[in-house]
Amino acid sequence: MIAKQYFKMFFWLFLVALLYLSLSPIPAVTPNIENSDKVVHAAAYGLLFALAVKAYNARAPLWVLAAATMAFGVSMEWAQSLTGYRYAEPMDMVANGAGIAVMWLLVVFSRRQRSQ
Repeated sequence: MIAKQYFKMFFWLFLVALLYLSLSPIPAVTPNIENSDKVVHAAAYGLLFALAVKAYNARAPLWVLAAATMAFGVSMEWAQSLTGYRYAEPMDMVANGAGIAVMWLLVVFSRRQRSQ
């Protein structure tokens, strides 16, 4: 079993990686698969939320962790609009929220399965 301090480290490393990737210029060569960007957003923020749950669930309820993860995603979209080379997309925020929501459901389902 992975110790809680490692989950905290993974959480903060992944958060910093998302910060960097969110504010970096978009590479000239990007895959042209329709909506792949939204899938990546959902997966990234679902994973960030999962890491937050593993690292900080003893201190904060799920809704607080979800709200904090979503607030980070919204702030990254806002920050992108200030860069001059990126722009904010409302559907990215929807994808972030969808990833968080799906992971929340998986966490609740997993907890119910363990308690039976």
